[in-house]
Amino acid sequence: MSLGDMEPRQKMINLMYLVLLCMLAMNVSKEILQSFLIINEGLERTTENFESKIDHTYAEFSRKMAADPEKVKENYEHAQELKENADDIVEFIARVKKELVRVADALPEDAPDSAYLIEHCHSKDNQDVGSQIMVGPDHNNPWPATQDFSALQLKSKIEVFNEHLASFVHNKEAVAEMQIPLGEVKEHGHDVVWEIGNFDHLPLAATVTNLTRFQAAIRNSEADALKRLMSELGENDFAFDAIGVSVIPRNGTYITQGDSFQADVVIAAWSTTKNPRLLIGEVDTTKDQPEIIGGGDSSNVYFERKGVPTYGLKTSTLGEQKWGGVLVVEKPNGDVKNFAFEHKYMVAKPSLVVSPTAMNVFYKGLDNPVDISVSGVGSEKLSLSVSGCRVTPKNKATGSYVVVPDAKSKAKTVKVSVTATIDGQKTTYKPIEYRLKSVPKPIPFFIGAKGSADMKRSKLRTGKFLTAKLEDFLFDLRFKVLSFEMIVTVNGKQSTEKSKSGRLTGNMTKILKSMKPGQTVIFHKVVAKMDKPGASKVVLDGSIIIHVK
Repeated sequence: MSLGDMEPRQKMINLMYLVLLCMLAMNVSKEILQSFLIINEGLERTTENFESKIDHTYAEFSRKMAADPEKVKENYEHAQELKENADDIVEFIARVKKELVRVADALPEDAPDSAYLIEHCHSKDNQDVGSQIMVGPDHNNPWPATQDFSALQLKSKIEVFNEHLASFVHNKEAVAEMQIPLGEVKEHGHDVVWEIGNFDHLPLAATVTNLTRFQAAIRNSEADALKRLMSELGENDFAFDAIGVSVIPRNGTYITQGDSFQADVVIAAWSTTKNPRLLIGEVDTTKDQPEIIGGGDSSNVYFERKGVPTYGLKTSTLGEQKWGGVLVVEKPNGDVKNFAFEHKYMVAKPSLVVSPTAMNVFYKGLDNPVDISVSGVGSEKLSLSVSGCRVTPKNKATGSYVVVPDAKSKAKTVKVSVTATIDGQKTTYKPIEYRLKSVPKPIPFFIGAKGSADMKRSKLRTGKFLTAKLEDFLFDLRFKVLSFEMIVTVNGKQSTEKSKSGRLTGNMTKILKSMKPGQTVIFHKVVAKMDKPGASKVVLDGSIIIHVK
């Protein structure tokens, strides 16, 4: 339980509470009971203060969610679950306190709400009612968590609260500060279980104050967790102090007569207080952050404007020139983020240029966009043909076409031919060879997991369905899971469940909710189909193996 944000006055209240508990062993005087009432009142005010700040943070979360749902969604959902768990505990404790006073004073059903306040209770020194309601007659076998108002029922709710904290606060020290301690406590020099040490044979005033202390602790941890969730939203943001318009030509800055000029006009932001580092070279993208192989070269990088690196060199070799590298930008917290990029330009005499707009190969059965141009010739005078493929003009005025290879074609390459019609004369340029590839099989996923993965039991229980998607594929293709099997091994026994859709069956869901740490669930024989007319279903490669933690 975090104490870092508590005011000195609140820390003094907690200290007084511990002292008074010790004094109970000697005598339960009116003065001691009155002291508990004072502490209880202070804790209630502390809880109210936390709730006011927490409500403000939740409102801020809602505003951020409305403004940028893609960025905020995951943290927002954790915040909503945090609120649900915390409210459940605080409201449960409020009902327990009311029940304690009702039983102690034998209040009638029509008693006013004020009668349930501990300061108006006539049995503040009753040392039996707390044990009677929260522990039970047998200290060695306390009331179970299924018994309403029991200490173990409260403990189980706090355990859910603690587990959820651990699911999104990955810093062990931080989560240990936020979680509510539920271990053994000292009583007369001996260790006793949490439910006995906190609620067994204490005066009613002390029991109620103890419960109020847990309400304050829950709100304190809730506030700390919310603060952390909110701060994470800005960890990957960058600090910029300059903004301007950037024009990015789509088809170069050299346009021949009859061609169209196109450019993206965007708002760009940068920092004038700290220059990024631009490193040119071959990029290794297999690591957590892309890196330049061999350290990179920045000899041709200079800054005409603060914060905006410029790369330039004199060309000599004809043909397509590829270049790329990494732009290293520092975050406000001192960490750096590497952005890999690739670019190419053409150095050529007047010649044919064929540039696929989405990839450097054609994929069978897909609409492959292609732009064509010939220096000195308007795009409207050009025509495109591709062997073994259906070609459809998309915008002939800009040289845009769609090439669709036969999905069942066995050819490995095709010939791309461009013909120009100038003054009634047709000229066909030398064909260019391009490769044909089949669309790869998608990968099955379950709650974001693929292949072999560890997963917390709390997250496993939230799974509803399997998905299939292509990673790092240039086309935006969607797939639908048609069927799959789920294998579960428990106590050495293996059972198989089948689903005739992408969703888990009711029995599958029931099994997953009963899974325990150390057990394994396997999803395999996943069958999917591309969400496109005429597509064939395919059995996906590999399985999803989930190890429950």
